[in-house]
Amino acid sequence: MKKKIIDKLKSLKLKNSKSFILKNKKKLEIISLVVLIAIAIVIFSFGPLGKNVSNFVVEKICSKTEIQDGNAGANDIEEEEFVSDNYTKKDPDLTIGVMADSHVEGSKYWIINEFAKKMQIAKPDFVIEVGDFIQNRNRKGKGMVQQPIEEGIADWKKADANLLGYMPRYHVIGNHEMFSLHKKDYENLIGSKSYYSFIVKNYQIIVLDAMYWSSTNEDVERGREKPGAYIGFIPQEEKKWLEEKLGESDRNIIFVHHPLYNILNSLDIEKLLTRYNDRIVLILSGHKHDSKSFTFAGIDYIDIPSLELQKQYLLVNVKGKKSEVEFLNLQ
Repeated sequence: MKKKIIDKLKSLKLKNSKSFILKNKKKLEIISLVVLIAIAIVIFSFGPLGKNVSNFVVEKICSKTEIQDGNAGANDIEEEEFVSDNYTKKDPDLTIGVMADSHVEGSKYWIINEFAKKMQIAKPDFVIEVGDFIQNRNRKGKGMVQQPIEEGIADWKKADANLLGYMPRYHVIGNHEMFSLHKKDYENLIGSKSYYSFIVKNYQIIVLDAMYWSSTNEDVERGREKPGAYIGFIPQEEKKWLEEKLGESDRNIIFVHHPLYNILNSLDIEKLLTRYNDRIVLILSGHKHDSKSFTFAGIDYIDIPSLELQKQYLLVNVKGKKSEVEFLNLQ
């Protein structure tokens, strides 16, 4: 008798559970979808290989609900949402291939060669290396023997040759370039001033140089070099030039080796950028050997990983004033 009662109770519980599931099937499906979307958002928001916030990728977020009236308005749609089955990725207006901190010497040139192969496949509108292209260290011997200028220039040319002639390509000055070179040597190598701008598909690309002494505004270079990872400084003349450039276009993308949030006059630069933050799409810098996306002065900001250490590079897709940044593995 006791067993029959227990079996009866189990049967009732099972029936009630099935009845509850059938009655609430639609709600349970929606809850499951919301939970899955929430998990995906968490993973891709914090994962270093995820993407920066992009507002041009998803075509539409639709409600999962049955609308009896074909003319139903927005107020008739339930709040539960899911990504439409008609999801499409819109073509970007501009695509940029980005690498930084390759520090090449000796047998390391292959990493630039490998990056160039990736670019031949991705076919961005241009590629840019964001400083510390070569190692260019002082050579250790009896004491410290500085690397000859000719060796530094030869190393840089060899590194550039490993980009397999990808055109157009651009360069940003880093602290390693200045361990044994004069700034004029670097400018001769890139064929322009150390800070410059250019236009691609109606976007103004601004390249900054933070290799200056804060006390004198002199170049940090051979003979006035700073051992190790110099923190960086933007002098008044360059700040004035930057402000003029930001006023010329409402679609600016800035590249600089030294993180602008960490340079010696970062507060001054932040104030300047804040005034123009609606005209700046994105800022990218190297030097920190990190993979990170955040905001600075109200602007989307990317710390670029090291091609040498993290073996990562970036593909930046831009649509209007929105950007999508992919952190990609070299191998």
